[in-house]
Amino acid sequence: MKYINFKNVKIKNFLSVGTEPVSVSFNQGLNVITGINKDKEDRRNGVGKSTIADAVYFAVFGETLRDLKKEHIVNNVNKKGCEVELDVVIKHFDKTESIKIVRTLEPSKCFLYIDGEDKTLDSMSNTTAFIQKKFSCTPEIFQNCVIMTINNTVPFMAKKKQEKRRFIEDIFNLSIFSEMLTYLKNDITEKKKSFDIETTRFDEAERTLLTFERQRTTAIEERSKKREKYLMRQKNNKEEVESIDEKLADVVETDNTQLRSKIDELEAAVIKLDEKIQSQRDAKTEKTLQIQQISKQSASIGTDKDKCPVCLRSIEEHDKNYIKSEKKKLKEEAEQYAEDIKTLAAKEADYVEKQRLIKLKIKEIRNEIHSNELKKQEIKNLNDRRLQLITWLDMLEHDIVDLEHAAVTDDTQVDDQKQRIDSIKIIIDNIKQDLNTLDIVKFVVSEEGVKSYVVKKILKLFNSKLAYYLKKMDANCVVTFNEYFEEEIVDTKGKPCSYFNFSGAERKNIDLACLFTFMDMRRLQGDVCFNFSIYDELFDSSLDERGVELVIALLKERVEKYKECIMVISHRKESTKAATGEIIFLEKNNGITKRVDFKEYAA
Repeated sequence: MKYINFKNVKIKNFLSVGTEPVSVSFNQGLNVITGINKDKEDRRNGVGKSTIADAVYFAVFGETLRDLKKEHIVNNVNKKGCEVELDVVIKHFDKTESIKIVRTLEPSKCFLYIDGEDKTLDSMSNTTAFIQKKFSCTPEIFQNCVIMTINNTVPFMAKKKQEKRRFIEDIFNLSIFSEMLTYLKNDITEKKKSFDIETTRFDEAERTLLTFERQRTTAIEERSKKREKYLMRQKNNKEEVESIDEKLADVVETDNTQLRSKIDELEAAVIKLDEKIQSQRDAKTEKTLQIQQISKQSASIGTDKDKCPVCLRSIEEHDKNYIKSEKKKLKEEAEQYAEDIKTLAAKEADYVEKQRLIKLKIKEIRNEIHSNELKKQEIKNLNDRRLQLITWLDMLEHDIVDLEHAAVTDDTQVDDQKQRIDSIKIIIDNIKQDLNTLDIVKFVVSEEGVKSYVVKKILKLFNSKLAYYLKKMDANCVVTFNEYFEEEIVDTKGKPCSYFNFSGAERKNIDLACLFTFMDMRRLQGDVCFNFSIYDELFDSSLDERGVELVIALLKERVEKYKECIMVISHRKESTKAATGEIIFLEKNNGITKRVDFKEYAA
């Protein structure tokens, strides 16, 4: 059990409290907070009595019960130096901690001291969360189990169904199941998202597999056609290589070097014959010129006249014979030249014939060389073609291997995709299994599950305590809750009715009975015990004198039974008679509230 014992609160420049601090100790007993407002002709309203409840709440949670803005919390006269200091002792098992909380506004700060050591965290929000964890209490529980303010807190029975359920879960420490349910819903949502994603992946993988299989079928058909074409080309190329090898075996390559040497010799002979022919022709020309010269000379020798036309000398007989003899010599010489020309012409013709025969021979040899060159070119072409065919055969071998490799690649691609589908299917099956498990767990932590089971176990005690307090306050109804904490209210005539069918005083009885019941259940079930509770204007609203007496009796019973410090805020002067502890008397003057000695006003 964790005991949270409030020791003291010290208030300064908070709401109507001014610079002079108001200090209140939480001593055991029924304590009454009352006062007087001198700003309104000794009225008892607007004194600042509720400020004490607000200050305690502000120290723990950093806000007021009335949810005021921070600028409205600071005293509107001094407008600075707002400070609330709360001292608490927490006992849990064998460990005792002295807690001091100091909250300020203008500037806004929160300090936490445990056993005199500063334990303030890095931010106000984190420090506040740490304080709530220390107190094991939420603002809703604090408002319904520690502080009951008539004007600022919605009674439990007037709350919405969802708010009631959340409050009950906190009282019975069942909120963990709601948190678990929230986490479960998030997990289920995430799992469903994962399921949708994996299902989409599975559908996409199946479509991809179908595409791969169609591609593989098409590729197999294309590869089969290509393979047949490659094999046919391979066969044709091999046959052509064999044919070329046969041709190369039959073709003998001849060396033309000797033939070219022979041509050189014959061409040299042709040149020599050209020289001889030219020599004969030159000799013929020379002989012809000599014959022409002789002819001219013969024509110029002698005359048929009696006198020489040159020297005019008389031509004698012996001159005529001499001339005749000379002409005969010239004629014979010309005839000899003519014979020589014939001899030269015969030699020339012989040389020309030899030259013609040699040129014919050269042409034959050239033709033979050309034929040999054609054979060499044919051999080269055959070798080039053979090399090209061998290259193509190698390429075809690679192409055939590539076709086989492509077949393996396509099979691997399909197999990999099938493995991917199998792995996704395993993931989907696991997610389905997880979702089934989460659905089971969801039911376990749902309203119909373990919470209903736990509530059923404690419901009898809860309803009996609630009936006890209703009876103690002489209420004219019976209120019971089922395992879903749906209330059923029956009046004295046994007729079902609503909470709002009752008068204000009757509803106050129900509210107080719920409050006391929740406080007891919190103590029993929640393992947390507060020594302190405040009731704001408990005696001032709907209760009649008998109702006030019954409530006072219950409060005194709780003081004796649980050693509590109960504080009742009231503006009725006669309320002070119910006090078994202190009377905290407040006075408001010039807008500032301060604590004064009650004895001054007791008379």
